[in-house]
Amino acid sequence: MKRSISMFFVGMIALAALLASPMAASAAYPDRPITLVLPVGAGGSHDLHARGITSIIADILGQPMIVKLVPGGAGMKGTGFVAKAKADGYTILFTHNGFDQLVPQTRKVPFNTMRDFKTVAKINHGQPMFISLTSRPWKSMKDVIAYAKKNPGKLKWGHSGVWGAGHTPSMQLVKAAGIKVKFIPHKGGGPSLRALLSGQDDIGMAFPTQARPHAKSGKLRALLVTGPKRLSKDPVFKGVPSAGELGFNSVSFQMDRIFMAPSKTPAGRLQTLRDAFVKLTKNKSFKRFMRSIGEGVVFVGGADYDNTRAQRYKEFTALIKAMTAK
Repeated sequence: MKRSISMFFVGMIALAALLASPMAASAAYPDRPITLVLPVGAGGSHDLHARGITSIIADILGQPMIVKLVPGGAGMKGTGFVAKAKADGYTILFTHNGFDQLVPQTRKVPFNTMRDFKTVAKINHGQPMFISLTSRPWKSMKDVIAYAKKNPGKLKWGHSGVWGAGHTPSMQLVKAAGIKVKFIPHKGGGPSLRALLSGQDDIGMAFPTQARPHAKSGKLRALLVTGPKRLSKDPVFKGVPSAGELGFNSVSFQMDRIFMAPSKTPAGRLQTLRDAFVKLTKNKSFKRFMRSIGEGVVFVGGADYDNTRAQRYKEFTALIKAMTAK
């Protein structure tokens, strides 16, 4: 009898140890909703991506992924929110390379993105476009530059936040063209686009996802695509010239859309998230959704993207020095 009782307790202890082990904890994850923080305002390209992605990946993970918008501070408010969150895999970040590798170098922040975050996945990237209302007198970027040279500081140029995906290429272009404009910051791509559509701003920036319906309706005109090449496969914007075509080779900012988790997230849970995004890219509903918003999938696994982050951080260091040199 004593032996039976003893064996019972030994079994209970072994079971408790198993349940407390990292393997068991990993197997149970996730057992409640995951919060996906976006450090931008509503209506931008990240918001549009997130709404579709979260509805699909919930089936893969077996739990909802709830979008939480935390705009402000050129992306640093939302980034800081996740940096301070408990590293348990239940609060992750949907951001981009500018907020991850560039902006933290331009201001004092209470975190170190290179140390405090690991990549879950890069889902794709986007080329920003310079845009304007069709009711404005210019019909091309050459017209805009000519106007700005005749009227220095008068052109109202909106963007999504200092050193963000709209501000950085805008500074590159303004510097390369030798013009002066009035930069107007907004809390994300959505607010920036709304300011342009309302007539508050003269020039703005947007991604094809955001700009497409307004261009098709005839209200908005795309003036220039960043980078060396046109969007040759885009049915709406394939005729828009690239910055490289006009001789502005320095205007080449590309925005990587990346999902990230606090670096102290348990390895098993981080891998669960990474595996879920691999499955997402093979999901038919996800592919249909991406086609519906006019976006491609350029997937890079989390570990692979992390291998390139340090080098890109250094490249942005050089860019900041070049752009801020007197």
